[in-house]
Amino acid sequence: MQPRIKLIRAISILASVLIFMALIAHSRNNDPEVKEVQTIRVMESVRSPYFLPLYLALNLKFFEEQDLDVKITTSSPEAIRTALNSRRIDIALCGIQKIIFNPDQSAQGEDLPKIFATMSLLDGSLLLGEQDNSEFQWSSLKDKTIIGYSQDDSSGIALESVLRANNLTPYRRVTIYHNIPEALRMSAFRSGTGHYIQLLEPEASYAEIKSYGRVVASVGATSVTMAVTAFAAMPSYINEQPESIQKFTNAVCKAQLWLNQHSAEEAVEVAYPSFKNLDRQVLINAIERYKSLKIWADNPLVPRESYEHFIAAAKEAGEIAGNVPYETAVIMDFARLATETVIYNKETEQADKKSLLRRLLP
Repeated sequence: MQPRIKLIRAISILASVLIFMALIAHSRNNDPEVKEVQTIRVMESVRSPYFLPLYLALNLKFFEEQDLDVKITTSSPEAIRTALNSRRIDIALCGIQKIIFNPDQSAQGEDLPKIFATMSLLDGSLLLGEQDNSEFQWSSLKDKTIIGYSQDDSSGIALESVLRANNLTPYRRVTIYHNIPEALRMSAFRSGTGHYIQLLEPEASYAEIKSYGRVVASVGATSVTMAVTAFAAMPSYINEQPESIQKFTNAVCKAQLWLNQHSAEEAVEVAYPSFKNLDRQVLINAIERYKSLKIWADNPLVPRESYEHFIAAAKEAGEIAGNVPYETAVIMDFARLATETVIYNKETEQADKKSLLRRLLP
């Protein structure tokens, strides 16, 4: 009997193994298709709260929801343009002056990058003055000096536009220093070189905390809507990867919707992993300021009017000679579809989370 029992046991074990393998095979055959994750390389011109929706989309996993693996690096606008042309990156986030209006590229008949989305239609730069500055008026800048960004920088163009709108002709009624290296700008201001300095966040909030001065005005909030900064990609990449561009734009759009429905404090908590080397209070001040100024757009669309406002300002500043028509520089199909289809509702999200938690709890 003993050998027979052993045989029966062996057959039973073998049958169990075969059944188990069959179940695994059946399960695999009925699993939803594994989605391919597409890597997108993004290069930004600065790590700043000004680009907050990008970091929200990353840290809230909105890109991941779209089956995207987004890699973000930071470099100078000049390096971004070179990397974009050589296909070492896929998407640029930069002032459009540095990306779209490249005279060397245009002269050589090369394709120019196309704008397909934005996060803001207002410039993010701020004017920092001395601590004892009285109630600020733009007219008080007459015969004063400003440490600005480079002349061909989009924020520099925005500043000149605001000055002209206030009857302050740049370089006649107001002096702007454009030639001070980035690393020396704040030192120059503290030593008395300029009456004011133009800064992005978080540098402006950091300067206030350190008592170097106080923010007296917002360039963007003072000007008309202007497509100063945008996401851009080469036409070849857009043609080859339209689905990836659409998914990327969807995630950015969802981040903008999220930002509209959450407080600055909530945004800080989500964004902080992208600013690990920055003092938390500086980040809080920066995001609160930008949110109060309504710097961020409600959606990724770049309206024709906002684009043409920037073109006019750049021409008046002498930074572009010709014209790049809206249809040539901008493609809004992706942003338009995202705006029409992407949905985010804070209350629904919270209800879904509570429902899921109830199902998971015993």
